[in-house]
Amino acid sequence: MLRILLIFCFLNTNWSPKHDFHTSLTEINFNPKTGSLELSVRVFTDDLELTLTNFNKGKLVKIEDPEATVDPLIEQYIRKNLALISPDKEVKFGKFYGKEKEADATWIYLEIFDCKQLKNFTLYNTIMQEMFEDQTNLVNIIYPSQKKTIVFDSETKVSTWPF
Repeated sequence: MLRILLIFCFLNTNWSPKHDFHTSLTEINFNPKTGSLELSVRVFTDDLELTLTNFNKGKLVKIEDPEATVDPLIEQYIRKNLALISPDKEVKFGKFYGKEKEADATWIYLEIFDCKQLKNFTLYNTIMQEMFEDQTNLVNIIYPSQKKTIVFDSETKVSTWPF
């Protein structure tokens, strides 16, 4: 009987392998037809759930929760921690399209409009840095056909737009 109970308890947990590093990957692609930036942000799902639970004042958040509950939290969190800032300090944030879970990761999709001229803009990225001391956020930018990578960490939270 004890063996059956242990097997049931093991199968009934949301066990997932833990990882020893904390990172996000943001892909930013310039769309010349619309003049917008298309963003895809990839984060580990367990880290995102922990971060959103903290952001939600301790109320448990799971990615599988209804979209009407989770998506507004994700959008609020991303707006606070990922931004394109103009020289006159205007924060550009476009449309949040949603998320997609894939294995142990979650993709978050956004679009920032009116991005043809970005000279002297800065990029701000503090995704999950409040949760993990070793958090590193990689940002790959393709604009218009050049590619650059920026690394954000506990020391670097803001970077000049590279083009």
